[in-house]
Amino acid sequence: MFGGISQGEQAQGSGRSLARIAILSDLPRKELALLSTECEWREMTREEIVLASSAGDVLEGVVFVVAGTVRLARPNGLTGQVDYLDVAAGGQFGEMAVFGIPDPDLTVVARQDGLLAILPQTRFEELLTREESVSRALLFQYAHRLRSGRDAEPNGGPSSDGDLSGEQRVYGELISLAEPRAGDEDKPGGLFVARLPRHRELASRLSTTEEVVARAIAGLVRDGVAVREYPGLFIRDEQILRHLYENKSHR
Repeated sequence: MFGGISQGEQAQGSGRSLARIAILSDLPRKELALLSTECEWREMTREEIVLASSAGDVLEGVVFVVAGTVRLARPNGLTGQVDYLDVAAGGQFGEMAVFGIPDPDLTVVARQDGLLAILPQTRFEELLTREESVSRALLFQYAHRLRSGRDAEPNGGPSSDGDLSGEQRVYGELISLAEPRAGDEDKPGGLFVARLPRHRELASRLSTTEEVVARAIAGLVRDGVAVREYPGLFIRDEQILRHLYENKSHR
């Protein structure tokens, strides 16, 4: 299922429980205990690439995030950018395959040390058919995501490109272009733009000037938010970059 993972460890020891998984919260303890024994258990470390479809990893079940947080990265065919979704402890991913919606380009990176439990797809399908509480919880979860996206408040972030300064549009584009990079002995983990477009290309794409693009990127490097790794750009502090993007009074 996941590259480089040995046969799944059975539920045992501290923390090997599905009791805190949101969509399973109404199941009896005995059912949760049975499901735990049917899961493959997988520990993860911060910045580890848990799943890389591009490297041949295959997701063959539903993954419950028992502890920690993971980031899902998917290319958006409409925009050419990458969409990100963080799944915290209590959440899950991979269930869309049950409804015939594959996720062939998915990359999953651990944002924190944690623990995953992988339930075979056939077992999850049976669970949805038999347990109304699980199906209902899943529907409520999707409805909440849809409503959150539709009703997002303007002050929760920039409402449109027209509300952004040129520098903010640069910050937003860098966030879109960046992908998670696992750390190693030579390079730290974090967000990384593998090939930073030329200033002229970014300026044209973002309806601003080359001077604005150069000033924005130089400012990030000067302030330690980013580091040039030619031909790319390493984002050292994603939180500050997102803050700069979302707040008009950033300078």
